[in-house]
Amino acid sequence: MGIAAMDILCCRITIGDADPSNPMRIQNGVEITEVQSLEINESYKKLIGTAKVIFPKGSVCRSTIIGNVTLEGKDVSRITTEVMQDGVIIEKRSAQRLVDETTFKVGQRINIKLGYNGVLKNMFDGYITGYNSDSTLEIQCENMAYKLKLKQAPHFETPAKGTTVNEVLEGKYNILKDTGFRIHSDTKRFEIHIGKVKVTDNFTVADILSEWSKYKVYCFLKYDADDDGAMPSIAVGRPYSSSKAQPVFPEDESTGPYRIYFNEHVAQSNLKVVKTDPKFLAVTGKALGTDEKFFEVTVRMNPEYDPEMPGSKEFQTVNATQISKKTHKVTGNTTASGAKTRTKVDLSTYTIVPYMSPHVGINSDRLVEETTEYFRNYNLNGITGNVTVFGDFGLSPAVQVELIDYRNPSKNGVYLVEEVTTTFGVGGYRQQLSIPYKIRK
Repeated sequence: MGIAAMDILCCRITIGDADPSNPMRIQNGVEITEVQSLEINESYKKLIGTAKVIFPKGSVCRSTIIGNVTLEGKDVSRITTEVMQDGVIIEKRSAQRLVDETTFKVGQRINIKLGYNGVLKNMFDGYITGYNSDSTLEIQCENMAYKLKLKQAPHFETPAKGTTVNEVLEGKYNILKDTGFRIHSDTKRFEIHIGKVKVTDNFTVADILSEWSKYKVYCFLKYDADDDGAMPSIAVGRPYSSSKAQPVFPEDESTGPYRIYFNEHVAQSNLKVVKTDPKFLAVTGKALGTDEKFFEVTVRMNPEYDPEMPGSKEFQTVNATQISKKTHKVTGNTTASGAKTRTKVDLSTYTIVPYMSPHVGINSDRLVEETTEYFRNYNLNGITGNVTVFGDFGLSPAVQVELIDYRNPSKNGVYLVEEVTTTFGVGGYRQQLSIPYKIRK
């Protein structure tokens, strides 16, 4: 009787002090290779990713201390010596002890590697932000962007016409100075306009980057797949659109989409195929005017549109409003062509898609043009829900995956991963993927 091969889960969690010259390097670290449960949450819509690790009572950690040669080691299980290239003899002392609340402290670096059969992949780098040592030992962590929460942003004010991401991060205002972070190379290729920015006191760099997400400008960390020791870069993207005018998310063209076969890689599927009738789709565009007040327009298809009739318009503008920045009151806006004051259309039966203009100081007609373009390029057929895969790939947000399901090919295609929840422990190694944007078939 043959014995089926089994994949063995493995992990290595390293905790220690950050090297001042390179925060990615951990000094005087302890290694833990057992865990009860572990969860990592990351999304390209959030700058700060989180991790939670729970160790069972009785977990053992191993530490290695490097120092001058001594006659004997204290509380060590193994002593080795090594001759360096310059001829200096150093001593390595390895010790093992139980994991408890004294093993680590808030503010220390943590690195998490996960995998199968001894093949590990770097899945999380960050800092310990809290811990609980009650019945089990639980630590809470934030990714490397935690450093940006500790960096005070310089005071500056941009012109009323607005500025760009590149100018704020590394250009004229250079808020990333002395943080160790750089802009991702793909982000630099695009001039992403973000409007007027005014920074006074009590703002950190993380506050500024997180605030942009309200305007659909998403900042997240992008790691170098070939170098675990390199600092991550700051990648910036906008909501997916097939329009050539919209920036795309940074991607690794060498790997291409990760091919996910439902009969091999999928542990659980909660996906539902959605087919939207374009006649019942509406896009609500929002922009910041020169008066620093937000205004909105909603665009839908004209139900009486006739392409053979001269002058027939394909789209309608409805529910145009202006929102006062002080009172947040809907005041009515008639600057858009075809929009009447108090013209309110019931869109409760429509699928509403939000759009945020990257341009500041535009009028309603310009916003209607942008919203209409977004409508034309919006992918009407996609999927909702999520899919849970095994840990074969070790995926991160903003990568592309290709779904291949021979039994239900309607969902097949290439998708952009929005959010990844990684779980690891006695229940196995899983990754739950949120993939709302279908890029191509």
